[in-house]
Amino acid sequence: MRVIAVANQKGGVAKTTTCINLGAALARNARRVLIIDMDPQAHSTLGLGLEPHEFNKTILNVLEPPRSPYHMDLKDIIVQSKTPNLYIAPSNIDLAGEEYRLIDKLGREDFLNTGIKRSRLPFDYVLIDCPPSLGILTINSLKAAREVIVTIQPHYFALRGIEEFKETLDLMRENLKHDLEVYVLITIADMRTNLYQEVFHALEEYFGEKLFRTVIRKNIALAESSSHGVPVLEYEPRSSGAQNYLALAKEVIQLEKEKPEERLFRKN
Repeated sequence: MRVIAVANQKGGVAKTTTCINLGAALARNARRVLIIDMDPQAHSTLGLGLEPHEFNKTILNVLEPPRSPYHMDLKDIIVQSKTPNLYIAPSNIDLAGEEYRLIDKLGREDFLNTGIKRSRLPFDYVLIDCPPSLGILTINSLKAAREVIVTIQPHYFALRGIEEFKETLDLMRENLKHDLEVYVLITIADMRTNLYQEVFHALEEYFGEKLFRTVIRKNIALAESSSHGVPVLEYEPRSSGAQNYLALAKEVIQLEKEKPEERLFRKN
């Protein structure tokens, strides 16, 4: 089972869009996929056509200490979406207070990781939709993952933001002894502009093999599909957004076939 966090401390860079649509594309390729919604805004939950306020069992219950009467096993909160092979561990606004409740708890960085391991989940992929911050919910998400996809818009401030994110990963490596394979995905891109070309080449030079070849183009169907509560593959399968995420899924699946030393090379 591959556990992949989708993260960036900046909002509006298609983290949730990527979780939903990469998840659906992987499911289309006969993979069983679980999305864990770790954002109190619950956009992954909403984006799959579910109402967050209707759930009394959410990812919050998994993050509660084991002795808490509110604690639940991850497998007990999972909901199947309308898309075959695609499931979600939902969230809602109640998760917002967890940042403060976890702050003085022993082992607070490991609650999600422990929840995933104990549940023995029957999935090929777990995609974790991180909140737009570097707080304890994001740290829990990164600690639970072995890989992270950082979504980046192609503009000149992207590299500064990724440097801040890498500092967090460095701290996790040093203090929590947890090393992640980092991949970078360009999203919401207008490939016709000179600005895109300049920034793309800068990102390519900076990240090298860590940069996915697939670029997620700016596409109205992606926004419309979210508002309809379905992945773009079901809303407009011929759109560039749908085709981009199918291509991304092929790249992600290709990493399954790489030898361990080849995957290690990608981290360096």
